[in-house]
Amino acid sequence: MKAAVMRGIKDIRTETVPDPVLEPHGVIIKVKACGICGSDLHIYKRDEQGTIFGHEFSGEVVSVGDQVKGIAPGMRVTAVGFRPCGKCFWCSQGKGHRCSNMALLGYQFPGAMAEYVHIPFAALGRTVFPLPEELSYEEAASVEPLSISYFSVNRAQPKPDESVAVLGLGVIGLYAVQVLKSFGVTRILASGRRAARLRAATECGADVVIDAASQDPTAAVMDATANMGVNTVVECAGQQDTFDQAVAMARGGGKILLVGIYEQPLTWDPLPAISKNLSLIGCLGGNFPASIELLRSGKVSARPLITHRFTLDQAAEAFRAQLQDPGAIKVMFTMD
Repeated sequence: MKAAVMRGIKDIRTETVPDPVLEPHGVIIKVKACGICGSDLHIYKRDEQGTIFGHEFSGEVVSVGDQVKGIAPGMRVTAVGFRPCGKCFWCSQGKGHRCSNMALLGYQFPGAMAEYVHIPFAALGRTVFPLPEELSYEEAASVEPLSISYFSVNRAQPKPDESVAVLGLGVIGLYAVQVLKSFGVTRILASGRRAARLRAATECGADVVIDAASQDPTAAVMDATANMGVNTVVECAGQQDTFDQAVAMARGGGKILLVGIYEQPLTWDPLPAISKNLSLIGCLGGNFPASIELLRSGKVSARPLITHRFTLDQAAEAFRAQLQDPGAIKVMFTMD
C-alpha cells in the first residue's frame, strides 16, 4: 500500500510499504481522510526514521479480527489507536485500555497516513466509533482534535455568565472556542498570531479577538473585562509567555487549563498563582462520542478549520504547508 513515511528531519516521502496484518483483536480500516496534528510536527522536526504518522482519521472497516464483536466490514468509523503492553497491572486485569505502557498509533506503530491502517485493540464504543450519516469523512477525521478541546473545556465546567480566554489559535484552541459556545458561554476572548486563525476565531464565535503579534494579550483581556480578568484561561499554545499571560489574566479563584504541549520546561514564580488562589488543571484526554454529537448537531463545525487538502502523493508538500504556510490551520489528506 501507499504511505507517507518519515525518513529524516523534515523529510517525508511517499512510499510503498507492506499492507497491515490483521490481529485477532484488531480491525483494518481503509483510510478516507487524515489530518496532520501539531504533535506530528514536533517529531517532523526531529530525525525519526520510518515513522508513519496519522491518528486523526476516518474510514471504512474492511477486515475484522475473530475476537472483535459488534464491528463489521463496511462500517464508517473513526478510531483511537493503541497497543496494550500485555504486562502491566491494568493489562493483567483485562483492562488494556488503561495500559501504563501503551504504544500509540502514528508514533510507536504505523498510523493512518496510508491507504490502510490497523487498529490492534478494537472495541465498539471504546476505541472504534461508528459515524452518523450526516458526517463526512473529513468531519469525522476532525473528531480526535475536537475531542481534546471538549475534554479540556469540560474540565472547567464553565458557566454561561463567566468570561473565558483561549490562548493559542491552532486547531485545539479554535475548537475550544466552539465548544465554549456550545456550553452557552457568552464572553469568549481569543488570542493568537496568524491572520487566518484570527479570522477563524471570529467565525468560530469568539467575542473578542486579540492579535498577540501587535497587542499585549494580558492588557487587552484586562481592558475587555474592566480589569477583573477572566474566570478561566484555556492555554493551548504551550509557551512560556502564554503561560505567564494565563496567570496574569486569570481573576482571583480562576482556573487555568493546561492544554498545549510544552516543548521546554517552564520557569515560573508560583506566588501569583498562590495569591490569587488559582487552580491549574492538567488536560490530557478526549471524548469521541460527545465530539461526534457536536459535529452531527451542527453546534461545532470543522469546515472553517480545514484549509488545505492533499493526496498521499503530495505528503512532503502537505507537511511543508502545515509547518510554513501562514494560512494553514488544518491540513488534511483525502484518499478519494
